[in-house]
Amino acid sequence: MKRKISAAVFFAAAAMLAFAGSAGAVDGTIEINDAKVKAAGGYPGKITGQGSYRLTGNLTPPASTDGIDVSASDVTIDLNGFAIIGPGSSSLTPSGINASTVDDVTVENGTVTGFAFGVELGNFGIARNLHADNNGSGISTGFDSVVEDCTANNSTLAIEFAIGCGGASAMSGNTANGNANYGIYCAGNGCVISGNTANANTGVGIYCDGSGCLVSRNAVYKNGTGIKANDSSSGFAWNVVDNNGTRFSGGNSLSNNLCGGSSC
Repeated sequence: MKRKISAAVFFAAAAMLAFAGSAGAVDGTIEINDAKVKAAGGYPGKITGQGSYRLTGNLTPPASTDGIDVSASDVTIDLNGFAIIGPGSSSLTPSGINASTVDDVTVENGTVTGFAFGVELGNFGIARNLHADNNGSGISTGFDSVVEDCTANNSTLAIEFAIGCGGASAMSGNTANGNANYGIYCAGNGCVISGNTANANTGVGIYCDGSGCLVSRNAVYKNGTGIKANDSSSGFAWNVVDNNGTRFSGGNSLSNNLCGGSSC
C-alpha cells in the first residue's frame, strides 16, 4: 500500500531545499557549508523548516551579518566540530546563530566566535558542547532551556552576560571566565545552576535575577561579586567562592560553601 506524504512534511522538506540543493541531505539531515549558503542567496543562511541540519565546513559571514537565522521551531543544528566565524564586529546586531524568536531549537558541537551575540535561542532551547568565546555575549536562551558543557569566555559587551537563560532553566558544566559583565545569568525564577566555573568576570560570577534558584557545586573565583540573587528564596550550597570583591549578595547560604579555606 502506498503511503501518503503529509502536507506538513512536504512543506518542511521544501523549505529545507534552500540548503539541500540537489544532493545535500544525508539520512534526513541537511548539510550546510559556505558554498551552499552562497548558492542559496548568501548570508545569513536561512533555516525555515523544522528538521536536522549539520555543518560540513566553516561559515564565514561578512561584517555586520548573521551566520544563520532560524525562523522555524523544532530544529537541531549540529556544528559537527566546525565553526561559524565572524569578523569580531563591535556592532550590537550580528549573531552567529539567531533563533531567538522560535522554540525548541538545539545547537551543539562546535564553535561560534567573533559576533556581537554568539548563539541566541528562544524558549525550550538547548545549547550543548559549544565554544562561544570572544563574542560580545556568548549564549542566550529563553525560558525552560538547557545550557551544558559550553564555554563562553572573554565576552566584551559590558551590558551583557556570557551565558544567560530565562527562568526555569538548567545551566551545568559550563565555563564563563574573563567576561566584561556577568558570567552566568538567570533572568527569571527557578533556575538550577550547578557544576560551572565562573572566574575573573568584571561583574557577577553567577547571578539569579529572580527567585527560587538553586546555585550549587560551582567554582567562583576573582569576580566583582561571586554569587548574587535577588532574594532569600534562592539558595547557595556546596560552592567554592574565593577571592571575589564580594562573596555573596542576597540569596541564602544553605550549607557547605567554602570561602577562602573556611566555611561561609
